[in-house]
Amino acid sequence: MNYAFFRQLLNLAETFEAQHPAAGQPDAMAAFASWLHARTAPAPDTAPVTRSAAKPGEFDESVIGKLITFMYRYARSYLRLALAGSPLITSDDFTYLVTVYGHQPISKTEVIERNIHEKPTGTEIIKRLLKQGFIAEQGHQTDRRRKLLTLTESGREVLFGLFGRMSQVAYMIAGNLEPAERRQLLYLLLKLDHFHHAIFAHDRSRTFEELLRSRFPDLPAAGHPPGQ
Repeated sequence: MNYAFFRQLLNLAETFEAQHPAAGQPDAMAAFASWLHARTAPAPDTAPVTRSAAKPGEFDESVIGKLITFMYRYARSYLRLALAGSPLITSDDFTYLVTVYGHQPISKTEVIERNIHEKPTGTEIIKRLLKQGFIAEQGHQTDRRRKLLTLTESGREVLFGLFGRMSQVAYMIAGNLEPAERRQLLYLLLKLDHFHHAIFAHDRSRTFEELLRSRFPDLPAAGHPPGQ
């Protein structure tokens, strides 16, 4: 029996557990499998699928940023079609209703933070939903300055009427990925979300340079992409 293989697997499992304190959760095996695949799978010399050749100056991180932006735009186009004919204007209206429904009564600040929005943007969405009568606000029991949001009956009807279509959009966005690929992508996106959410929630940098110094001190200097 090849005990070296099992020792290597045990070491990897210990590394995964150290990086993921909640490794005892029911889905830990699937998370470990995705983590292991992402860590050990050999990187292809070229992307298996591409629409155009790499441009001069492009590097892996810049392509990741570009493709994430493209994915957002693809999803937005599907969502716009799914919301056609409904009283909601944007997909943000839908996600705000979902957030209120799942956590009501909930403060305005928490709704905005859960949707990763800046305060002015989130405030406008909430104002729109209040005006349409899909959510209602009430005073906080102990803090008069805070307002708590709840879903109205009309808001519930709109939300439940769209759940089917929005679920279909989720499958559309996952596209042609195989089940194992979807789990791997989910793991990687959760890892990125965990990293960036800590910055979004707690960093108070006022300038790009200040953000670089406080959160990304090891980044290459401007004009010098990694590996070049």
